[in-house]
Amino acid sequence: MPQLSQSKKENQSMQSDYTNASRIAPDAVKKVGLVGAGTIGAGWATHFLARGLDVIVVAPNPSAEERMRRTIAKAWPVMESKGLAEGASLDRLRFQEKPDGAFSDVDFVQESAPELLDVKNAVIGDISKVIRPDVVVASSASYLTATDIQQHCLNPARLIVGHPFHPVYLLPLVEVVGGRRTSPDTVDWAMKFYSLWGHRPLRCRKEVLGHLGNRLQRALFSEALRLVADGVATTEEVDAAMTNGAGLRLGLLGPFMTRAMAGGDAGPRTVIERQRTNKITFSFERNNPELTDALVDDLVAGVVRQIDGRAIEDLEEARDAYILSLITLRDQALARASVHKTEGTQRDSK
Repeated sequence: MPQLSQSKKENQSMQSDYTNASRIAPDAVKKVGLVGAGTIGAGWATHFLARGLDVIVVAPNPSAEERMRRTIAKAWPVMESKGLAEGASLDRLRFQEKPDGAFSDVDFVQESAPELLDVKNAVIGDISKVIRPDVVVASSASYLTATDIQQHCLNPARLIVGHPFHPVYLLPLVEVVGGRRTSPDTVDWAMKFYSLWGHRPLRCRKEVLGHLGNRLQRALFSEALRLVADGVATTEEVDAAMTNGAGLRLGLLGPFMTRAMAGGDAGPRTVIERQRTNKITFSFERNNPELTDALVDDLVAGVVRQIDGRAIEDLEEARDAYILSLITLRDQALARASVHKTEGTQRDSK
């Protein structure tokens, strides 16, 4: 039997030690480490600072600190309106060029480096060598999978994808995805962590390109792009069709509940079954899955769980109140933006 080299023995021992380490509870986290100082990294920093945590950012570029502090300061009034946790302060933000020193004492790491496999592998490899063996490492990767970026991570069982949506400090969704070598306990821990600290995590069942949210966004944008390219509409008209129509409902109900409620008292099965006999087919629907009996049953069962015993009339009433409030808020927000634009023009002319 061949003898292991000393370095391989040490690495194997470290992996074993990491796997058996005792992990801090999600609600006991006090210090968060961030890698990456771009838009997403700044969003994470804003969120965690507002929750009263200490934040250490690794940013090799000397100009990153000033840019990130400026971005956070701009978003801080919104966080004050949202509500700051006890102890929340911009003074709890620190920067360093490398993941060493104080970074070795963080309780959780959120990596938001550029979406390049070599870069993420190198960054995560460096991080995993200096942090405590129990610390969960989450990547903000939009398209790379946890399996892709586990290659150089010491104890890959503690690495997940924790993909947020911009602005991170306002949009609650974080998609949590484990890789082939991720421990189920790590995924459970991450779900509790994100939930306890102010997000609404969604556990993704499978590793797929773009997770869930980006796949939906890309499908929508693909058709929007096609409509403009074919001369059917302008960008303004496409956006108006969404923001004054289906978009107002989708924000509350999502695509399946919106479709199911279209049937009213007839129930969701009637609406879904009707799709089988629909004679109108768009080009982008040619590759749609067949609506088999089994798939229809799954769709109906899922929507019934979402309805959760509530009367359709009550859901319609909630929808109507939501849409009315949303239109009012949207108009007010855009009016404020118009005022600020006018003020900016006047300043520029002086």
